[in-house]
Amino acid sequence: MKRIQFEDQLATVRYVGPVPPTEGEWLGVEWDNVARGKHDGVHEGKRYFTCSVPNSGSFIRFSPKVKTGRSFVTALINKYIDDDSAGKIQGDEETYDAQKDLETLNWAGNTKIEVEALGWDKIRRKQRKLDLLTEVGLSFEQISNAGNPGEIEATCPNIVDLNLSKNLLADWESVARICKELKKLEILRLNYNRFEPLKTVPNFSNAFLNLKNLSLNHTRISWDQIELLEPCFPSLENLQLGFNNIRSLYNNEKEIENHPINKVKGFLRLKALNLESNGISSWDAIALFSDLPCMETLFLNNNLIERIFYTKENENNKGFSKLRYLNVSENKISDWNSIDELNKFPSLNELRIKKNQFLENEKPAEANMSIIGRIKGLSVLNGSIISSGDRVDAERFYLRTCVKDLKKTPEEIEKEHPRFKELCELHGTPFVDEISIKATSNVLRDRLLALTITSRPSLEQDPIKKISKKLLGTMEIRSLKNLLQKLFGIPASQQQLFAITNYQTEKGTTLLKVEMNDDLRQLSYYDISSGDEIVILST
Repeated sequence: MKRIQFEDQLATVRYVGPVPPTEGEWLGVEWDNVARGKHDGVHEGKRYFTCSVPNSGSFIRFSPKVKTGRSFVTALINKYIDDDSAGKIQGDEETYDAQKDLETLNWAGNTKIEVEALGWDKIRRKQRKLDLLTEVGLSFEQISNAGNPGEIEATCPNIVDLNLSKNLLADWESVARICKELKKLEILRLNYNRFEPLKTVPNFSNAFLNLKNLSLNHTRISWDQIELLEPCFPSLENLQLGFNNIRSLYNNEKEIENHPINKVKGFLRLKALNLESNGISSWDAIALFSDLPCMETLFLNNNLIERIFYTKENENNKGFSKLRYLNVSENKISDWNSIDELNKFPSLNELRIKKNQFLENEKPAEANMSIIGRIKGLSVLNGSIISSGDRVDAERFYLRTCVKDLKKTPEEIEKEHPRFKELCELHGTPFVDEISIKATSNVLRDRLLALTITSRPSLEQDPIKKISKKLLGTMEIRSLKNLLQKLFGIPASQQQLFAITNYQTEKGTTLLKVEMNDDLRQLSYYDISSGDEIVILST
């Protein structure tokens, strides 16, 4: 397999030869950018080559615009050393003149603002000392091979972090030859490259012995290739496989349906796995990773997953035992049962779950409280830290929603809400009679409510101003804000309202704080009764 760069586009050569009735030699290529393609290798009814992605191919003539690649060190020198001064490099710091080392730059791209930057020549001098480089970026540099044996190690042996994305590397052997000479390499980015598929487990003689982070996003690599490579990466901790169309871990779906598939083995040190934007639709594929002993972080955002479930072999073998962080935003999760299943993951404490189907008809603040109430161990939700007070409020809010259906028995409620009994023990069982009155009596809901309204710097601080007011339960929040603007002088657009309501349980009365963030809701929606308080915070 041969890789080329044509102008600013990357492609794989699939055919070299004549294309009648024209004369001369043509290159049949499959473009990385599918939009550049015109066909899939067929011309006038004859197939000359096959593309892995339909309609991503075309024919081009060989010309100076076609770049076939260069060695690693050639590209390194070309980027980090100015050719005009390569022969004049002097590493002696005594020759450095700070007064002459000034350069005028445009601030943030604004040509009208100029600033003087000191030290650019010093930076260039450091870059020229290639043997001292630890972080090297060689993305889109037409690299296709390692060059002469020993050349890389002699030139830049201290590289720890290397970016080889968007190059012309066509096989893993070429990558291994480069990395074998970089004994300190820990981070390797190979995004947007295309590799000849492996047929057997390769023997790369410790080429990747110390590599901890490997990024293969946008490479179209399949999971079976990753499994063949796994023995070559004994120290791997972070694996990035996003945007590769890895819909399943195995190619034969029928075989998966008819026979049990073994769980993923190996990857003994893997802590983080990124499978975002792969079109994964079934949690069955994800469950195959549950036995990995060190897995802490899992990115599954922007896939097609409809539900989540938790499985474990027995009490001594808990799946995803160390999984701490999970991102399932932008999937198709359709019901709250998946959230209840997440409560079974023993170490889960950070979750991102925005833009899923079960949230479409939910108000964000209420949905977040229900998620927190359902998952005991969460400390961060969608990037926001959950304080102990937030958790108490969320659990009490969720507990009240559990008993709103008065026709259900406690057993039915517990079946639908697995944490119901546990939360009742923590916060007390809500009185059904009180809930019943609030849920069924329109007369009570519509009559005037005697409320205390306070303005505070924060929920925890003392009131700045306090008034008593009687309001209808049918009053909308937007109307309330306009009224409060007149009473407190705080613009409606800057008001953040909270309902502080009495939460009555068998253990006594406590306070529940709920944000009133839906301007179209009525006061009665927030279960406000006479004697409750509304707090205004100015944002």
